[in-house]
Amino acid sequence: MPSPADHGPRTPDRRASSYDILNAFRRLTGSKARGESLPPPPPPPVNPVRALSVSSLPTPSTASGPSADDTLQRITQVASDTVRPDVTGGPPELAQLVEQLDKSRPFLERADAVDKIGRVLEEYPLQNILGLWSVASDLILLEQPDEVAEAGYRLLRSISLDPKLTPVERTIIFDAAAYRRTTRCFQWRLEIISTLTNGGKNIAACESAIVPFILNALDVCFKASRDAFNSNRKTAGRRSVDKPLQETEDLGRIFQYATDVCKFNARILTDSDLEQILERAVHICQNTTQEGDMENCIKLFDTIITYVHVPMNVLRTSLEVLCAIHRQIASLHDQTWNTLSNLFRSHIGQAAIMSLLHTLKDGPSIKNRQSSLYRGTMQVLQKLVIEDGRSELPKVPMSLIFPALKASIKEPHATQEKFVVDLVDSILSQDTMRDALLAEADLSDMLDIIRVCAERDDDRLRAELTGSGEASSTGDKDSHISAKPALENGSARIGKTDPVASPGGHEEDIGPHTDIPTQRPTGAEAVRRFEQDSIFQVLVKLDHISSAMDHVQREGVMELFLHCANRLSDTVAEKMIQYFAEERFLNPSNSDWLDVSRNVAAGTLHDATRPNVVRLLAIKTLRDTYDAVELLCASDVAAQSAAILLDRIEGEDNIQILEPLVDFAVDVAGRAPLDRFSEILGLLQKKMDQARTSAATSSHSWASHTFLPKTDVQSGSHCDVVAVALVRLFLRSFTHAAQKTRILYNAIRGIAGNDKYDNESRLTALRLLFRLRADSRHALTVNSSSEGERIAAELCRTEETAIATEKSDGSLSNEHGRSEDVSSWREQRKISGSSPHASLNRQTGRATAASGRVSKPIAPLWMYPGPKGLPEEPLSEPSRVVFSHIDASKYPLSDDIHDMEITLWLELIISLLQRPPDWEIYSYVLVHLGPQLSNQALVRSCVVQLQMLRNVLCEQVRNSSFHEPPPHTLLKKADVAVCLYHILTVIISYHEYFEKSEEDDMVKAFLQGIVQWDRTSKWCIHALSVCCCEVPLSVSKSLDTIIQKMSQIVTKPATAIHILEFLTSLARLPELYKNFREEEFKTVFGVCFRYLQHIRDQRNRAAMPSLSQRGHSSLRHSGPGRDSTTTPDSGSRRPHSVEEDLPHYLYSLAFHVITFWFMALRMEDRPKQIPWITKNLLTVDSAGRHSMEEQGQVIVDIMNMVAYTDRDHTVRNKNFSKPGDGEVWKKTWIVNNGLLTIETAARTGVSQVTSRRPCGTRFFTLRPSLVQPPRYQVPINIGLAADAFYFSSYVGILPEDIFQSFYAPLDLANTTIALPDDDMTRRAIATFDRTATVDSHKVGVIYIGEGQTNERDIFMNDIGSPAYTSFVTGLGTLSRLKDAKFNSGGLDTRGDADGEFTYVWRDRCMELVYHITTMMPTDPNDDMTYPNKKRHIGNDFVNIIFNDSGLPYNFDTFPGAFNYVHIVISPESRASFVDRRTDADPDGKDRYYRVQVVTKPGFPDVSPAAESKILGGRHIAAYCRLIAINACVFSDVWFQREGGEQISSWRNRLREIKRLRERYGGSITDQQPTSTPASPGGASQGLSSPPSRDQNGIASPFQRSSIATFITEGTSRSSISSSSHDQ
Repeated sequence: MPSPADHGPRTPDRRASSYDILNAFRRLTGSKARGESLPPPPPPPVNPVRALSVSSLPTPSTASGPSADDTLQRITQVASDTVRPDVTGGPPELAQLVEQLDKSRPFLERADAVDKIGRVLEEYPLQNILGLWSVASDLILLEQPDEVAEAGYRLLRSISLDPKLTPVERTIIFDAAAYRRTTRCFQWRLEIISTLTNGGKNIAACESAIVPFILNALDVCFKASRDAFNSNRKTAGRRSVDKPLQETEDLGRIFQYATDVCKFNARILTDSDLEQILERAVHICQNTTQEGDMENCIKLFDTIITYVHVPMNVLRTSLEVLCAIHRQIASLHDQTWNTLSNLFRSHIGQAAIMSLLHTLKDGPSIKNRQSSLYRGTMQVLQKLVIEDGRSELPKVPMSLIFPALKASIKEPHATQEKFVVDLVDSILSQDTMRDALLAEADLSDMLDIIRVCAERDDDRLRAELTGSGEASSTGDKDSHISAKPALENGSARIGKTDPVASPGGHEEDIGPHTDIPTQRPTGAEAVRRFEQDSIFQVLVKLDHISSAMDHVQREGVMELFLHCANRLSDTVAEKMIQYFAEERFLNPSNSDWLDVSRNVAAGTLHDATRPNVVRLLAIKTLRDTYDAVELLCASDVAAQSAAILLDRIEGEDNIQILEPLVDFAVDVAGRAPLDRFSEILGLLQKKMDQARTSAATSSHSWASHTFLPKTDVQSGSHCDVVAVALVRLFLRSFTHAAQKTRILYNAIRGIAGNDKYDNESRLTALRLLFRLRADSRHALTVNSSSEGERIAAELCRTEETAIATEKSDGSLSNEHGRSEDVSSWREQRKISGSSPHASLNRQTGRATAASGRVSKPIAPLWMYPGPKGLPEEPLSEPSRVVFSHIDASKYPLSDDIHDMEITLWLELIISLLQRPPDWEIYSYVLVHLGPQLSNQALVRSCVVQLQMLRNVLCEQVRNSSFHEPPPHTLLKKADVAVCLYHILTVIISYHEYFEKSEEDDMVKAFLQGIVQWDRTSKWCIHALSVCCCEVPLSVSKSLDTIIQKMSQIVTKPATAIHILEFLTSLARLPELYKNFREEEFKTVFGVCFRYLQHIRDQRNRAAMPSLSQRGHSSLRHSGPGRDSTTTPDSGSRRPHSVEEDLPHYLYSLAFHVITFWFMALRMEDRPKQIPWITKNLLTVDSAGRHSMEEQGQVIVDIMNMVAYTDRDHTVRNKNFSKPGDGEVWKKTWIVNNGLLTIETAARTGVSQVTSRRPCGTRFFTLRPSLVQPPRYQVPINIGLAADAFYFSSYVGILPEDIFQSFYAPLDLANTTIALPDDDMTRRAIATFDRTATVDSHKVGVIYIGEGQTNERDIFMNDIGSPAYTSFVTGLGTLSRLKDAKFNSGGLDTRGDADGEFTYVWRDRCMELVYHITTMMPTDPNDDMTYPNKKRHIGNDFVNIIFNDSGLPYNFDTFPGAFNYVHIVISPESRASFVDRRTDADPDGKDRYYRVQVVTKPGFPDVSPAAESKILGGRHIAAYCRLIAINACVFSDVWFQREGGEQISSWRNRLREIKRLRERYGGSITDQQPTSTPASPGGASQGLSSPPSRDQNGIASPFQRSSIATFITEGTSRSSISSSSHDQ
C-alpha cells in the first residue's frame, strides 16, 4: 500500500468507500451514540464497492434499537455468507488450519489455529486473506467472552499486518475493529487500527470512518476512564495507586492516535472533521477530573494548530478552554501557554485575540462557565500584555481592550473584577503599553473600570462587615453544584491520580462577596492598602505615570484617586492632596471647591488608618483653604469650610491629629464673634465630656494607680488636648476680650476642679490658673514660668530629686535625670532624715502599701524641668479689660471690663486642699500656691478667702490632718507639711487682714513645726525670720518658747545652721527681746553651749579607739550620728551636707551667737554672765585637763572689753604732749593676751596708753597730777638728774613708772614680758595694728530697670526708682569715700574715681561696705564706665539685685567667678515706669517685695530666703542686710575651703600676740585666761628708750588683711548641701 505521502488529493471515489460502510452502520444502528451531542455529518457520496458489500444487509428492526455491537454482529454474518474462504499462497497445512477455525470447532482448537495462522501470515504472502476472517469473524461478537474475542482480534491483527491489503479488505478490517460501543479489548482494537493505518499515517479506505471512530472512541474511553476512576476512588479512597488504570491508558492511546491522525492527514481532514474533534476535546476538558486528560487534549489542540488549522467556528470555544486550563492547572501552565502561543503566532492570531476580547465583551460561549472562562481569558490577555509583542506574539490593541474589560464587569462579580484589575495592572507595568496608554486621548474606560471595581469591592467588604452577605453575581448560580470537577476548588497541588479542575468549572471565589482576606481588618479602609491588593497596585502605577500625562488625563486620574482615596498609598495620597491644592481645586475660584474639600477630608483626614503625616497634610491644606475662603467669601460660606475640620473633632481619637484640629478650632474661635466663639467652645466641651465619659471607669484614688512607663503611654489625652486649647484661647483673649475671658475662665476653672476629668487636663488648667498674676494696677497678667521649682524638689519633682522608677529587670532608672544624681540626692536626704530615701535604702525603689502589697512607683505627670508649662508664650503686656480687683464705685463694670473674681479660684484651691484629690493634683497645688500668693495685687482683695485659707492651713498643720502622700511616691507626711508651711510663710505678708490672735496662731504653727517633723524645722525657722520683721509682737510674745524649742533640736545637724543663723539675726533686732530677762538670755547662751557640747562629745567619741574597732565610722563635728551607716559606696558618692563640709563654720557660728547676745545684754547684767559663760567655754580633754579654744579666748576678751561700757571706740591722739612736757619715751609689754604700750613725756609724765587686745585697740591719755615737792623735801641735787633738771631733755618719769602705778604684783610669777624697742618689735606691732578690729565685707548693689536684661545696659543705670533709693538708704549710712578710714572694699578713697559716697554699715563685730552701681560714675560716652563697675561687682561674693525689670531674674546676667550669692528683690506685682512714679507710695514702704537668694550652681542654699520670702518695703533693707551678712561670712569660708583655714580678725590679732610671747619668752596657760600680769622686772628688761627720730608713727588699723575675713575657726574642702529631711 502506498504511503500517505504518496497520496494526492482525495477523489470522491476514495472517500465514497469509507462513507458507504459508515452509512451502512448508521442505517443499521438507527441512532447516534449516547452522550454525543453533535449532529450527524452529511451523507457522503456512495462508493459502489462498499455499497456492494453491505447491500444485502437486512433492514434493522425499529423496535430493537440495535447498538453498534449489533451492527458489528450483522456485518460479521454477512461477511461469512458472502466471502468464501478460498485462501491461497500458504503452506499445505493452511487448508486444515482454515477448517480448524470454523465456528463449529471447539474454542481451543480455533485458538490454536489462530496462533498457527498468525505465524503463517508472518511467513507467507496469502491471497484472498479475507477468507480467513470470514471463517473466524464470529470470535469478536459481543456475546463472546473476552478470551474468545481476544483470539479473534489477534487473528484480525495478523491479517492487518499484510501490506498488500486491498481497499475493501482494509475497509472490512477497519470496520471490524472500529465499530464496537464498548471498551472490551480496546487495546487490541486500537492496535489493529493503528497497525492498519500505520499509526494514523495511512488512512486510505478509512477516510470517512476514521473521524467517527475517533469521536466514538473518545466518548467511550472517556466515560470508561471516568467511571473506573470514580470506582477506584470509592475503593481506595483518595490514595493514589501505583499502577495507572487500564481505562485511563486506553483514553490516552486514543488521544495519541487522534493526534497522529491529525498530524499526518492535514489535507484530508475537513473543517467539519476538525470542528468535531475539537468540540469533543473541549467536551472532555470541561468534564474531566484528570490532569492527564487535559494534557492529551492540549497536545491534540497543539497538533491541530500546528499541522492543520482551527476552524473559526470552534476558535472561540477552543480558546476559552485553553485559557481556562492555563489559568487553573498550574502543572499544565507552560504546556498550555505554548499551545496558545502557537495559536497566536498563526495566521489567525489576530482573530484569536479578537475572540478573547469578544469573550470579555459578549461573555463566554459556555454560559454556565462564565467565571472560570472569564478568568482564564483575562489571564491569557494579561500574559499577552506582559509579553508586549515579544516572541512573535501579537500585541493587544489598546483601543479595544478597555471597552472589552469594561463590558465584562457589567454584572458584579468579585473574582472577575479582580482579574480585570490584574489585567489593567499588567498593562500599566509595561513600558511600551504605558506609552501606548498615554498616547490614548481618552482614559475614561480604564478609569471607570478601576472606579467600578473599587466601589463594588468596598460594597462587598462593607456588607461582609455588617453581616449582609447577599450575592449579586449571576456566577453564584453554579455555586451549588454538588458534583463538580475538583479543580474548581482552586487546588494548586495536583497529583496524577488526584481530581483536577475542569477548565469550565467554578472556583471558591465565585461570588461577589467571597474575595475577602483571611484576616479581616477592623475597618473597610485598612484592607484596601495592602500591597497584595490589585487595585492598590494599579493606583500606585497610575501615580507613577501621572506626571507624564496631559492635563486632562491627570485630572481624570486625580479624580479617580479622590474617589478611591481609601485605597491610595500614603505617598499617593499626599500627592493627591498637593495636586488639588496646587491646581486650586480647593480654592473658591473652583465651583466645586466645597465638595472637593469634603471629599479630600473624607478620603484622607477621616481615614484613621492613615499615617499622621498624610492626615496632617490634609488638615494643613484644608486650613489654607479656610484662610482663603475667610478672606474672599461670606461668613456663612467660611463657616461651611470651617465645619469640614471642626466636625471631625468629635470623632477623632488620634491625639496627634486631634491637636491640629483643635488648634484650628482655637484659631477660628480666637477671631470669631462671641456667638460663634460660644459654638466652638461648646464643640470642644462636648469632645471633652465625651473623653471624660470614656475615662469614667478609671480610678482617681491615690493608691489605685498602675505603673505605666511613659514610653508605653500615648502622650496626652483627649481631655488634655481640649484643655490646652482652652488655655491657648485664654492666653489670646485675656488682654482684649473680656467676655471671652470670662467664659474661658469659668471653663478652665471647671476643668481644674472636676475630678471626672483626667489628671493631665486638670494639670493643664492648673498650669494656667497658677500662673495668673496682676500688676500694680490689678490688671491681669500671665507668667511664663510657675516659679515653683525649688519647693518642687521637696516632693521629688525635679530632675535631681526624682525618684527612680523600677524597670522590669529590677534595676532602677531615672527618667528625668542621671542615676548618680538621684543617688546622691537620696543620700543627702537620708542623712537628714528624708522619708523617700530612707525608704529607697530599705526597699530598693518599691513602696509597701497598707495592704502589704508592694507597688511600683508611678511615673509623675509633672516635673521640673519638664515640657513648657503653657502651650503658648503669654503676652508680656497686662490686660486692658480684665482685672483681679475693680473698685465698682470708681470703675463701673461693663461688658468690656471684667472682674476676674479671683475669690472663686481661691475657694477652689481651698476645696482642693481639704478634699482628697489625686496626688498629682494635690502636689501641684502644694507647690504652686505659694508663688501665686506672693503676688499680692492678685489676691489682696480676697480677704475672706485669705482668712479661710489661713485657718485651713493652720488647722491642718496643728492637727496633722492634711493628706498623706501615697506609698508609691516614697514620700512622707512631713514632705507635705513642708509645702504647707511654705504657703503659710507667704500668707504672713497678709497679716494686716488678720487679728492679733490669728497672727499669734501662725507663729505657734511655725513653732510647732520646728519640733514636730525634722523636715519642717528649717522651713519654720526661716518663716520665723520673716515673722520677726512682719509680726514682731507675736514673735516677741513667743520668743522664749521659740528659743526653748530650738535648744531641743540644735544638736540635729540639719537644723543647727539655721538655728544659729536665726539667733545671729535675732540678736540684731533688739526690739524683739527688749523685755528679755537674764534667764531668757541664759537660754540663748544655753542653745549655743548645748550645740558646742554636742560637737565636743562627737569629737571624743570619734577619737575613742574602742568605738572605732566596733565599726563606728569616724564622725566629723556635725556628722550624721545614727544615719552614718549607709551602703558601702554611698559615702564616696553622695555629696556631704554643710555640716559635714564646713563644720568649723557652724562651730564658730555658735561662738558668734554668744558674742552678739552678750553685747545685747544690758550693761549692768553683763558682768554677772562673764563667769558663767567663761566656765562653759572651758573644755576638758580626755586627760581631764581644762583648756580654752581661741574662739573662747577672744569671746572672753570681748566680754571684758564691753562688760562695763557701751562706748569703747577711742582714737589715738598724736598731740597728747606738749614740747614742754619733755621727750617722749615708749615701752611695750605683753600682758596676758594683749599688748600694752605706754608713751610718756619724761619731764611731766604726760602719757598715752595703747591697749592692743584681740578684739580691739583702745587709747587712753594720762597726765600725772604732779606738784612741787614739799619744801621740807630734800631736792634732788646729785647725779645726772640734778644737772639736767633744768633742761628739756631731763628725764624724770619713764613709761615703766606709769605701768608700775597700775600693775604691781607681789608674787614671783611674772607673765608680763617687756618687749625690746627694736626694729623687729616695731614691725610686729605695726603689722598687728594693720589687722582690723572688725571683719569687713563688701556687698554689691545693682538696680535693674524696666525690661532690662543686658549687663552692660544695667550697669549704665545712674538712678533707680524711688523705692530703690529708699531701700539703699536703709542699708546703712551714707559715707564719704575720700580719705575714708573704713575698709572700702576696693573703692577709691583718694579721689572720686568710684564715686563720692557710698553706704556703710558697722557694728561691734563687723563692717559692711556697699558697692552701689548707681552711685558710681556713669558716662554713656565713656568706655570705661562698664569695666569699672564690673571690676567691683565681679569680685563681690554677694550682690543685692533690685529687680524692677518685671522679668524673672537670671543668675547668669552678671557672670563672674566670685559671684556666689545674688539677693534678688522684686516687687510682688509688676509696675511700669509711669506707675511707679504716680504711685501713692513712691518709696515703696507700704508695698511688698519678693526676696529670694539665688546662688551659683554648686553653692549651698543655706539662706532663709533660698525660697522666696515676701516682706514689706519697710523691712526689706534690714532683712536683706542680715541675709547679706550671713552670705558674706559663708562665702568667705566657701572661698577658702580648698586653700586653708579662714581666720577672723580677732583670732589673727590673738595669734600675733602669742607669737610675740613665744618669741620673747614666757607663756600664758589656757587654765588662767584672766590671770593678772606680773610686774616687770629682771635683768633682761632694760629701760625704755625714746622713739627713733625717723619713726613716723604707726600704720592705720583700717587696712584689709585679705580678700575675705571672718570670725570662723576654719573651713573644709568638701562640698556643701543645705537640704535636710526626715527619717
